[in-house]
Amino acid sequence: MVALHAFRKGERIFEIDGVLTPTPSRYSVQIDTEVHVEVPEHAEVDAEQMLVRYPWRCLNHACDPNARIVGRELRALRPIRAAEEITFDYETTEWDMASPFPCGCTRCGGRTIRGFRHLSREERERRRPWLAPHLLARIDAPVG
Repeated sequence: MVALHAFRKGERIFEIDGVLTPTPSRYSVQIDTEVHVEVPEHAEVDAEQMLVRYPWRCLNHACDPNARIVGRELRALRPIRAAEEITFDYETTEWDMASPFPCGCTRCGGRTIRGFRHLSREERERRRPWLAPHLLARIDAPVG
């Protein structure tokens, strides 16, 4: 997803709307312990409607993102230019990815994105400032 206009640091980009479910999917966003936001199962929307109604569904992961999720809002971590891709670090919201994948960003060398549960203590601490509250509560939990 690309920004249609510029955003200032801290500015709200959009709200994460959808149905709540206890089960993660490949496209859901975790917003609390065992609470994920998902596009309604029977939503008949084309690609254009998806961008308007559920823009979070089209966000890519980045290890050096320009946005983060705060509650149910996506907020700019730094100024974002118009036409710049908007990304967030999935491992700042997801405890365990439903569908792990190799990262395509150039920062991490292509490691597998599996979720916060799989990060080392150092990786968890590095993400501390951007963590969702449900993961922040687990930051001192044993790795594994």
